[in-house]
Amino acid sequence: DKLRIQWYTAWQNKAENSLYSMGDITALIPAEDVDIMILEEPEHLNWYRAPGESWTAKFKHVVGIVHTNYFVYASDQPAAFIRAPGMRLLCSWMCRAHCHRLIKLSGTLGRFAPEKELVENVHGVRYSFLETGKEVRKRLKALGGAKSDPIFGAEAQPTVYFIGKMLWSKGLLSLMELVKYAEDSAGIRIHIDMYGGGPDKDAAEERAKSLDVDMDFLGPIDHGELGFTHKIFINPSTSEVLTTTTAEALAMGKFVVVPSHPSNDFFAQFTNCLTYTNKEEFVGDLYYALTHSPEPLSEQEAFTLSWEAATKRLEAAGSIPVREAELMAEALRSNEAGIEISLPPLFENQEDREKIANGLKRSRNRFRQFRSRLSQEIMQSNVLPNLVKQRLASELEKRLDLDIERILESPKLELQLSPAELDKRLLDLYKAITEGPGGDLLRVIGGGNDVAFQTLYIKRNEAKKRKQSAIGRRSIVFGPFDAIEKDENAKTASQWVKRALRRNLPGKSIQISDSSSEDGQGVSNHQREENKSKLKMSLRPVAELSQTKMIRSTTGNRFCPPRSSSGKFTLLI
Repeated sequence: DKLRIQWYTAWQNKAENSLYSMGDITALIPAEDVDIMILEEPEHLNWYRAPGESWTAKFKHVVGIVHTNYFVYASDQPAAFIRAPGMRLLCSWMCRAHCHRLIKLSGTLGRFAPEKELVENVHGVRYSFLETGKEVRKRLKALGGAKSDPIFGAEAQPTVYFIGKMLWSKGLLSLMELVKYAEDSAGIRIHIDMYGGGPDKDAAEERAKSLDVDMDFLGPIDHGELGFTHKIFINPSTSEVLTTTTAEALAMGKFVVVPSHPSNDFFAQFTNCLTYTNKEEFVGDLYYALTHSPEPLSEQEAFTLSWEAATKRLEAAGSIPVREAELMAEALRSNEAGIEISLPPLFENQEDREKIANGLKRSRNRFRQFRSRLSQEIMQSNVLPNLVKQRLASELEKRLDLDIERILESPKLELQLSPAELDKRLLDLYKAITEGPGGDLLRVIGGGNDVAFQTLYIKRNEAKKRKQSAIGRRSIVFGPFDAIEKDENAKTASQWVKRALRRNLPGKSIQISDSSSEDGQGVSNHQREENKSKLKMSLRPVAELSQTKMIRSTTGNRFCPPRSSSGKFTLLI
């Protein structure tokens, strides 16, 4: 099988430091290639997407793979209370409207469309990392290797490292505090090589010095170059969906020390993965890794980390068995369950939540007491008819059972609508607001900046194609600005002049004579007759030109003004 790569135009949104496609990319795929579509980051692809045919309408089956937790990023931005839930709803909208099946790389991601999503790691590592793992396995299985190997042996000097982008969100401070705790509580002082660049690198280096933690910040490096230099990889990050560097370290046969977190659930199955839930467990994992050799990477573990295995997992996760399709169809049609969309906590701090919950409970109790007294007074009234009194009393006795603590901690938006109907309405809404000039306006309001002008971009491209098509049809070419050739920038000025003469003048050869010779006294009548078919050029004689002849015309066109037929022309260059 051949892998065909087709590029599409994309612009950068500098405010978000992200790339977004320009124009209708569904139109780039010919009808004969339409079958199954896999969308990497379907939410990102469709935020500012141009109007065009929907993915689910054009393709038989659309699989979306969600990589990034945009909700976490939005939570760290200004106005997070508004942006974060808005981002979660927007991502859920894009995934529901444009995918038949949704694959989440780990359980860290929220719920987008529960009836069509599942969790599966469909990523692998490149072959060179697995080759390093095989070499390490040979070294460890060699005589005495597990004990005496200078890097991976149980008695080897500690070699510990971290690799990743230098951001506080990657757990840099957590790593420093854990290493400091290991030294203070167990007397384990280690040196850590920190690889990677990023905006927080200098601040992290200063913080490490202030905490007296032995760290060297060495800048970016290819992870593969560390295959035989370090034994232990520590990655404290919990902001990732799935950490690629952890998979690469395991593939190279290293110890990996990571927190027990949904983003690391896939890696917990490997022998050399050491997980911790608190500082004490981290110290225990670190001590074990320092005093032991990693287990040689087995063939099964190596295969699990390969792209071949990842592709098989993608095939299994992306397909829908018949029985599941039947159950899904029932769920999609059912109105009973409805849809639940999880929202971020209204208050992050638990003490704040408890304080507000207690206040709301007291207010509800007072209101209930008021309703109870009012109900008693209504029933004792001698003015109202009995039927009215009973109806009012029954209404006042109704209770709304709410778990206030749960609502504050994990609020949910519940829709009494079948998933299928919700998907359809969301897609219709998406089409309605993204088409036409109004769609560009909404994309600008949504923060699209330059990438928001999708409709304008399409119109300009269509106008450009019409112009190029018109240039290609006409027979008169005026110079480099009209040329459509691959080597147009390489032509010299004289080459452009010759090219213009060859293309603008008809094909039969004629002679070119010096205009000054015609004014001489010794010109015969026969010569004058011949001169009628000669092209006269002022200023000076020129060499004979090929493929030119006398032009006789009394009409003009949209490029040239009308001119009379004549046997003499003056060509000004």
